[in-house]
Amino acid sequence: MAEPLIRVRTLDTPPDENTPRYWHSNDVFLSHFFNALSSTFPEGERFFIQSVRTYYHQLPAELAAQVDLFAGQEGQHSKEHDAHMDLLQAQGYTALGFLNRHMRTFLRWLPKKFPRLSLALTTAIEHVTAIFAHEILTDPDHWLGGMAPEMQNLWRWHAIEEAEHKAVAYDVYQHAVGSVWLRRAAMLDATLGFLAEICLRHSLLLIKDRQFRPGVLWRGVKLLFGRGGYLRRLAPHVAAFYRADFHPWQQDNRQLLQARRQAWGLVDAAA
Repeated sequence: MAEPLIRVRTLDTPPDENTPRYWHSNDVFLSHFFNALSSTFPEGERFFIQSVRTYYHQLPAELAAQVDLFAGQEGQHSKEHDAHMDLLQAQGYTALGFLNRHMRTFLRWLPKKFPRLSLALTTAIEHVTAIFAHEILTDPDHWLGGMAPEMQNLWRWHAIEEAEHKAVAYDVYQHAVGSVWLRRAAMLDATLGFLAEICLRHSLLLIKDRQFRPGVLWRGVKLLFGRGGYLRRLAPHVAAFYRADFHPWQQDNRQLLQARRQAWGLVDAAA
């Protein structure tokens, strides 16, 4: 199957000090859900690069070239979400910086001691991010409608590139490791760990703004897990990862990806 061209792009209009505090629909819960998610990306993206590059010397030339582009995209994602983290900390959400410092230490250590597990976790989390990307491409109004324009640009750009490289880590894993059971165990660990991490960060953001209240939380739970909820939409796609014959491009969204690249002006904007 011919995979889409991976392009390393820069973000034209990143968030800045003029970005509203509650930049998604003027809604504290939604804004902080996406803030919590964004805050995990800088260290997570660096971990993905390190985990995949551990096996770089074993790869055939074509896959190694894909890894170089994967690393280029993920490096840009880390940079832009680092800038968003700086904005959040300037707004007073300093607990996120504390969590990221500890995350950085752990995620730098893990690939050195457990490279196979690290690559399996990278494969699993990359699938989750690819699902997010697919949902944004499929229904951008649901996910991005109501966002400040610069935040829409950030999430569009990130979604396009995650969709482009969604099979790279998986293909490296299949070439270098290939264990179905380790892959499945990694997805279970990644799913539970990721949800716990987002819940912790989201809660700290709401507590900081004195919005950790029953009414806000109940409405938020419905937004995430109710009919058509943000996280509820992802479950069927996560389940697909457990199939022995799974591959990311079994969900063939190449035409949708190309249509969104053209609509959002991200076809030729290469770094």
